[in-house]
Amino acid sequence: MNGNSTMIKDPHNPTQEPRRFTFDYSYWSHDGFKTLENGYLAAEDKKYADQQIVFDNLGQGVLDNAWKGYNCCLFAYGQTGSGKSYSIVGYGANKGIVPIVCEELFKGIESKKKTADKSKEEEYQVSLSMMEIYNEQVRDLLNAKAFKVKGGIKIRQHPDKGFYAEGLLKVPVKSYEDINSRINEGTRNRTIASTRMNATSSRAHTIVSISFAQKGLNDVGKNMTKTSIINLVDLAGSERVDSTGATGDRLKEGAMINQSLSSLGNCIKALADMSAKKKGIIVPYRDSKLTMLLKNALGGNSKTIMIAAISPADINFEETMSTLRYADRAKAIKTKAIVNESPTDKLIRELKEENARLIEALEKSKQGGGGTTETIQQGFTEAEVDQMKQDLLMQLKQNEEEMEVAKKTWEQRLSEVNAANMEKLQQERQKQEEMKVIPHFWNLNEDPALTGIVIHFAKEGVAKIGNDKAKAMPDIVLSGLSIQPEHAVVVNEKNCVKLKILPAAKTLVNGKDVDGEIELHHNDR
Repeated sequence: MNGNSTMIKDPHNPTQEPRRFTFDYSYWSHDGFKTLENGYLAAEDKKYADQQIVFDNLGQGVLDNAWKGYNCCLFAYGQTGSGKSYSIVGYGANKGIVPIVCEELFKGIESKKKTADKSKEEEYQVSLSMMEIYNEQVRDLLNAKAFKVKGGIKIRQHPDKGFYAEGLLKVPVKSYEDINSRINEGTRNRTIASTRMNATSSRAHTIVSISFAQKGLNDVGKNMTKTSIINLVDLAGSERVDSTGATGDRLKEGAMINQSLSSLGNCIKALADMSAKKKGIIVPYRDSKLTMLLKNALGGNSKTIMIAAISPADINFEETMSTLRYADRAKAIKTKAIVNESPTDKLIRELKEENARLIEALEKSKQGGGGTTETIQQGFTEAEVDQMKQDLLMQLKQNEEEMEVAKKTWEQRLSEVNAANMEKLQQERQKQEEMKVIPHFWNLNEDPALTGIVIHFAKEGVAKIGNDKAKAMPDIVLSGLSIQPEHAVVVNEKNCVKLKILPAAKTLVNGKDVDGEIELHHNDR
C-alpha cells in the first residue's frame, strides 16, 4: 500500500513488475499495530490504519449524507477471512463502521434536539431492519417467526421504490443501546437458525438497514419529511473450492455464494459499461436475490461505498487479484443520488390514490368486467391471473400499513414496540442473572460473534437431551445428524452436574468418546 495505490506482486514470477491499482483509499492493517489494555489495536507504524481512520474516511461520509437526506450504502467484498466483517462490524473494543455510525447518529440527534427551534416541531425517527440471504433465501433476522416461511420471505417490486423484502420487520429505535440490542437479537436468531441448518455466519450475506427520517416545518410552514436509508452490507466470502476443500452441503453453499457474487459482478460490469456510454446494455439485477435488493445501491438513488478486503498471503494471490479487478470495475459506476424530501401530507395522499386504483382493479377482476384487468388477462393463464390478483392484494396491504405508520406519532410507535418487548427484556435479564448461579451449556462457533448465543440451563434435577422427534419433547432439544431422539440425561444434584449417555448415542467430552456416566466441570466441551 502506498498512498491510495495498492501494489501486488506475483509470487510465481518475482521478477515481473508489481501490478498497481488506484482507489480512493488503500489501507494496510496486517501489522504495525500495538494492543492497548482495553484490547484496541492502535497504530504503532504510520502505515497502519486502525478502525477510527477507516470510519473517519468512509463512515463519516455515510453519516453526513444521511443527514442531508441521501440514501447511502456501504458494502464489503472479498474472500473468506480477509476482514470484511471486521471492517463492517468490528470485534470487541475495535468497533467497525456499523456500531460507530449508529452511535454517532444518536449523538447527532441529541445535539440537534438541544439547539432545535421549537416552532419548527422537529422530530427525528430511526428504525432498523436486519436480514440475511442464505442459499438464495431471504430471512428476517428480527422476526423469528419468518424463519418458518418455506423458501424465505418474498422479494417484490414497487414501481417507485424498486425491489423490497415483503413483510420485513422495521423496528423503531430511540438509542444506540436499542440498536445494539436489536442487532444482538438478530445475531442470536441467525445462530439458532444456523445451528438447525448446519450453517455458519460466513455462509450468508447480511444486510442491516437503518431508516432515518427528519420531520418538521419548513420556512413556509409546510410539514416536510426528509428520509435516508442507510444499507450496511456484509457479503459472504468468495472462495475457491480447491483452497477450502468444501464437499457436500458446504460445496452447495459455496456454489450459491459464488453464484450470487458472480451475479453481483455481472451487474457491476454492466453498470461500468453503461457509465462508459456503451449501448444496448441490460443490467441483470433479477439473476439473484442479492442484486435485486442492492439495485438502488448499485445503479440507482444512493451514494455507495465499496470496501474490498484482501489477504496479504501469497497463497491467495489469484483470489486477491480477482477482488482488486472487481473493485477496479466498481469504481467506474456512477449512481444518481437525490435528496429524499417531500411533504408528509403528500405521502399519505399518494398512498390513498394508489390504494383506490388497486381496489378498482380488484373489483373489476372479481366482477369479470372489462377495462384494464380484462386487457391484462388476455394471453395469460388462469394461474398467472391469480398471481396478479395476489400481487395487487399484497401491494394494497403494504400501502395500508404505510398509511397507518405515517398517521401515528413517533411516540406512539415507540411505546407499542416497548410494550411488546417488555416481556423479552425481563426474560433476558432473568437469563443473565441465572447464568451467574446456575450451571449451563453454551454454544461454540467458528465465528466469535456467534459464540455463547445459545444457552441451555442444567437446573436442579433431571433434564433430558434429544432431538425434536422424541415421543416426549426433551428439555434440551438439539439438532444434527448424530443426535438421537433420546440422546442423554443431565443430572444436577446440589450443583454437581453429571451426564448420562443413553445407548446408541455418540457423545464426545473434551474430544474423547464417552459411554455411561461422567461428571462435568467448568469449561468442559
